Amino acid sequence: MSQYLAYRGFSLQRAAPSTKVLLTAFNVVVTLAVVLGVAMYQVRTRLTPPGTAAYYRGTEPDPGGGGPSALELLDATHPHLFASAFLLFVLGHLFALTRAPQRTKIRLALLGFATVVVDAAAPWIVRFLWAPFAAVQVVNTALMAAGILIYLLVPLWVLWFATSSPPACASPAPAAAPPPPRPGARRCPGPGR
Repeated sequence: MSQYLAYRGFSLQRAAPSTKVLLTAFNVVVTLAVVLGVAMYQVRTRLTPPGTAAYYRGTEPDPGGGGPSALELLDATHPHLFASAFLLFVLGHLFALTRAPQRTKIRLALLGFATVVVDAAAPWIVRFLWAPFAAVQVVNTALMAAGILIYLLVPLWVLWFATSSPPACASPAPAAAPPPPRPGARRCPGPGR
């Protein structure tokens, strides 16, 4: 994805049809995976704090019995962290190609990766430390799903429905000196640069 950011004037709106189909297919499959993940979580926990606590701690009177063991949590946490981070990295790159403000892009990236960390830590906290943390896990799941939904839908809309704008560097040079660039803004090479 990063190579697209290096192409001056590249935009999702003007992407080749094969690129648009590829990115759309990827987003559709990821959407299905997210829906199935939330459905799986709903079946296991009823998407409620008591259901989440019961799933991770077990339903037996002994708080140490019935829930997943530390090894089972390790077996789930390790690949989940890799997969979630990779997914957000790819979706974040797609979102970076939209016209959303830089501030929004940064905040959404931070929110996404923070929810991944909480999602990985919450089962451990609920299981071994503090059952009421299950409420945080439920809210975190909603935040993660909302962030991923934004990451999926905005690029799809830009790919297929946004009006194309000319490349940022395609406008004629101004008569007066241009204002200094915003922090983080890309500089367009002028004549002779």
